Formats: sequence, C-alpha cells, structure tokens
Amino acid sequence: MITTVHRAFAALFATAALSMPCLTAQDVLLSEVRADAGGRWIELYNRSATTVDLSSWSLHYASRTPGMPQNYWWAFPLGTTIASGGFLRVHWFQTAAGGALPGDLFTGNGMWDFLFGLGAEPLNADRGALGLLRSQLDTMMNTPSIVEDWISWGDHGFQREYLAIANSRWSSGQQTASIAAGSSLARDVDLLGLGLPHDQEWFADASPTPLAPNLSGAAVTSYGASCAVPGNHLLGQPALRATSLPLRGNVQFGLALDHTTGVYGEHVLVAWSLAAAPGGQPSVLPPVSGGCAESIDTSQLLAVWLLPTQVMTTNLPLSLATMPASLVGSELHAQALVLDLLPYANPPYQGLSNALRIVFGD
Repeated sequence: MITTVHRAFAALFATAALSMPCLTAQDVLLSEVRADAGGRWIELYNRSATTVDLSSWSLHYASRTPGMPQNYWWAFPLGTTIASGGFLRVHWFQTAAGGALPGDLFTGNGMWDFLFGLGAEPLNADRGALGLLRSQLDTMMNTPSIVEDWISWGDHGFQREYLAIANSRWSSGQQTASIAAGSSLARDVDLLGLGLPHDQEWFADASPTPLAPNLSGAAVTSYGASCAVPGNHLLGQPALRATSLPLRGNVQFGLALDHTTGVYGEHVLVAWSLAAAPGGQPSVLPPVSGGCAESIDTSQLLAVWLLPTQVMTTNLPLSLATMPASLVGSELHAQALVLDLLPYANPPYQGLSNALRIVFGD
C-alpha cells in the first residue's frame, strides 16, 4: 500500500535525478553557525569531562567583503567558562538588548569591542570562515598550534585558513555549503576523528538548535555483504556509504559507491526499498557462479536510479533541502548493483554492494 509518506519520498527522489589524518583530541568545538535575519551567532560545545576556561581564547572571522579588512578577532571576556557537556553562544557584531540570557555572549559592534582595532562586520551567510583560537595575542596570530577549530563555508582559501590546515583542523580546498536563510550549519561531533574531510562533519540544519545538541533521529546503518562475481573488472567489492547525515534540510546528503572503474559502459543501479529482505527471499539477479543476493526487500521497491559510474568512487547526491517534515523518522533501505550496459556483457553484472538502512532525522 502506497502511503502519503511513500509518495513524498518518491517526489523527493524525482527531484534528485578519505584521506586525511585523524584529529588529535579537541575539547571545545565550533558546533553551529547561523547568519540571517533570525540570528547571527556562533555556538561552541565542550565535549570534555571538565569545565574549560576561555578567558585567554578568541574567535576569528574572515570575510570576502570588498573594501573591508576581511580579518577580525574577538576576545572572550575574562572569567568566561564553558561547562562539561555545555554550550555557549556568541552573538557576533551585536549588542545585548537588555540582559543576556545564561549561555549567551554579545561581541558588541564598535571598533574597540574587537582586538587590534580592526572592528568587525556581520556574519555573511553566502561565504565566510570562523576560527576558534587559544590565544588573544597579536604575536601568536600566525601560529598554527593555536587554531583549535575552523570552518569555511561558501568558499575556501580565507585569511588564516592555511593555519587551520597546518594544524589538521581543516581540509585543504574544502568548504561547506553556504548558510541558507532560516537554517544553520551544524556539526555532527560524532564524526570527528574518523578520517573524514572536515567539511563532511557539517550539515545544513533546517531547524537550528542553539544551546542544544544538533542531531535528532538521523541514522545510517550498513548491513548485508557486498560481493563481486568472477570476471568482474571492479577495483574491489562495491561498498555503499552515506556522504553526510540524512537530516531534513541537509543539502550535502547523498550516497557514494566505492571501487567502481568508470569504464566498459559501467553503470550503477541503486534500488530503494521500504524494508530489509525477509529470510529466504529469492534473488532476482541472474544466477552466476559465486553470485550475489540482495539484502533489501525487492518486493517493496520504492524507486530505482540508473547512472554511469565514475572512476574509483561514484557519487549519488540527494539534497534534502526540500524534504518535508512529514518524512522525519521514516526509514528507507538502499543497495547498489554494478552492471555493464554493453551488448552481450559477460558476466551479466559486476557486483552488488552492502545495503544501508537510512532513518531521516531533523
């Protein structure tokens, strides 16, 4: 039975068509950034087991605004601390209207509210960069080791970004998406230290969560076994993975299939099902010696994609920018089959990936 939720998924699909060292431990992180009329703020999160004193730390903002310094620092006030598991929000280039709430700081908007007399400018949603620095000293501002964290959005190569790269706090040539109106850029802190490019730790959050955890309900689980049949020309058994979190509003969500060759008329067929395969489900694939069997339920297919493969890794983008709230909490299962679209291709297919269970969150 096709439900309203299933139709919403079908409409969503219709619109769609690692190599860096692990981080050393970081205690305080940039965790969320918003930059629109609804708020221009920077959220920090302390994932350590102790309170951290930020009295000697600063925030660095780099812009691309013509005719402006494009390079700004703000010092955390003396006595600023962030508790274990706690959050702190800095309202950039703003003054407090009345008393500030617990957990909120305001930078002010005058020239002398910022370090080195350069003043500042509002956060720009289209492109910019932020650094969390463990110093307020002019003599230290070109030292990579003080860069505790970094994010570049909408562009890359901002002033002092090279320091973050040198300290393994950002990936060279990388950037996140711009910050959409009504949304924020939010961090999945569980992805730190997994060897992913740093931009993949961030996602577009259609429901900003200031002073609170960023994630709610999103999950990706791999199951089933991948396989490659005798005579295949793959670079290894096809491996299916998610490139970002399945969160409503996340423009960076998608899948990637590793070990494809991108030649021989090679294509990938991605099948989306409503469930995992029940026990004993017969395979619909042509029987091949050492052949493969599907891990998803082929009797409950919702959509199928067919597209050419790419060399090494085939990317399958699926922006969730227009995902309706009704799909939050819904579950889908995906699996990829690699085949050659050439006459009389032998073997009839190259291999089958693992399956993914994807739960969409907010």
